[in-house]
Amino acid sequence: MRTADSEGGKHRIHRAVRKIFNYIPASFIKKVSSWQWLRFYPAVIPAQYCFIEWNRAVKSKDYQNYQIWIDQNSLATLEDWRLLQQKAYYWKSPPKISIVTPVHNTQVDILYECIVSVRAQAYPYWQLILVDDGSSNIETQQLLKSGVCKDPRIQVYFTPQSQGISRATNIAIAQAQGDYIVFLDHDDRLALDALYLVAEEIRKYPQVDIVYSDRDMISPKGKRYMYLFKPGWSPETLLAGNYIFHLMCYRRSLVAQLGGLRTEFDGSQDYDLILRAAETSPQVRHIQKVLYHWRQYQGSVSLDSGAKDYTFESGVKALNEAMQRRGISARASEIKSLWRGNYQLDLVCPELTEIEVLSIASTLPAEEYTQLVNQSIQATEKPYIAIISQTLTAVNDNALCHLAAWLKVDGVALATGSIMTEHKLIDYAGATYQIDGGIMVPYQGLPISEPGYMAVTQLTRNISAPHPFCVVIRRELWLQLKGLNSRYQGFYSLMDFCLRALAVDWRCVSVPQAQFMTRQEGLLNHYSEQDKRLFCQSWQDWLEKGDPYYNLNLARACQDRLYHLPG
Repeated sequence: MRTADSEGGKHRIHRAVRKIFNYIPASFIKKVSSWQWLRFYPAVIPAQYCFIEWNRAVKSKDYQNYQIWIDQNSLATLEDWRLLQQKAYYWKSPPKISIVTPVHNTQVDILYECIVSVRAQAYPYWQLILVDDGSSNIETQQLLKSGVCKDPRIQVYFTPQSQGISRATNIAIAQAQGDYIVFLDHDDRLALDALYLVAEEIRKYPQVDIVYSDRDMISPKGKRYMYLFKPGWSPETLLAGNYIFHLMCYRRSLVAQLGGLRTEFDGSQDYDLILRAAETSPQVRHIQKVLYHWRQYQGSVSLDSGAKDYTFESGVKALNEAMQRRGISARASEIKSLWRGNYQLDLVCPELTEIEVLSIASTLPAEEYTQLVNQSIQATEKPYIAIISQTLTAVNDNALCHLAAWLKVDGVALATGSIMTEHKLIDYAGATYQIDGGIMVPYQGLPISEPGYMAVTQLTRNISAPHPFCVVIRRELWLQLKGLNSRYQGFYSLMDFCLRALAVDWRCVSVPQAQFMTRQEGLLNHYSEQDKRLFCQSWQDWLEKGDPYYNLNLARACQDRLYHLPG
């Protein structure tokens, strides 16, 4: 087998360089000081190949809309790339970003593309630290010693034997000089504007601790697909799985405070890290753009979830330990009916005597909802109040306890259940808002077995639109907010109550384990138009900005059964 140092290997690499980049003569590579953030270091300029081939989606009916999204939201030309580069050159005190990448026997062409995706960044103030974790593949080692890494911003370290992904990453973190650290897997790829947009976010919000973006996948044939448009920072959604991983950027001092990655969680070391980081009350920002491309190939977790069972076992372990640290009585387990990496927490339920149940009659006039709720809560001293329509029947005996249990979690003040019809179709499994204040219930009318986008119908998650006839609230919050707003007559007062709660850092969760069956479908269809107008006027700016728990790249202009990309 020829190595990268052989004559044939050299020609192969040179051809690849010319294919992806405009050629840079070796005379430009010169000795520099130890200062890594070289403002005017000759940039590796991406050729048109990058803009065309790296932005191609899988050719299928399902991904036609995604190709449209890519065309509208990705760097399309070298001129666009140069414009970002020039802007960054003249920033005052630009954020310095260190990228850490552990390497182990990586397929040469894949590793090459990974490194290339960093060198082709429009943003110049970066440092890439590659740690070869005892690779036995000679071609992998040779590539790390080749010209592709001859950039003064790139540092390569070799360990004599494999130490595992966490130790290798920690070696890289120890060498990081940047203000922030980005984690990049050795077989993945950054979008050409990834670091620019991260740096721009940091400049806008200099107190930010964590920045993350959306991501998609690269198929074994090199095409983009399986986009993941994520919600904003959602502490309870995070307890159902690591929805935010890739692209992840941390303030370096926060990673140091946390002690880096922990080897006992190899496989889910990134999940363990974000769970520990969440306990520091971090400032988090979400960039609603696909800046990271997660590669699929044979043997990878992204293609075959059974390839590395220990990954998900470590995830359960990390989640259980997080519950112990937080003093929450709970047991984590994988949800067997879903794809791997989705978890369920069984929380210890409060006593039923702690829950005041307000049973709403089906004959109650819509305009009396707010008055009845306020009067009933005022009359009780119990810490939790369940507002349940008489048209609902609990499917499981402890449905109310499942809801109230989540109110034991710090910061959670409302919990809402899932509702199915008598024909076992979804009537409600969490909701969001239309731009005009209307309530949108994705997947309504589909079988209850439908997991939905990101398994939203099956996972406990943060939402902004609880069901007003299937909800448990903290009396403490009701007192803090001085009750439901009496300017509303109907259930929009509960929607307003939830958004006021979010504004003062209380959260709402949708709990699918708390299942109810309805004898009257479409309870959310009966509302006062006056209340809806008042809600829209009061929360117009919030509605235009978008529900933080619902990505702006997903449909929100109309009631729709499925989440989908705007066409």
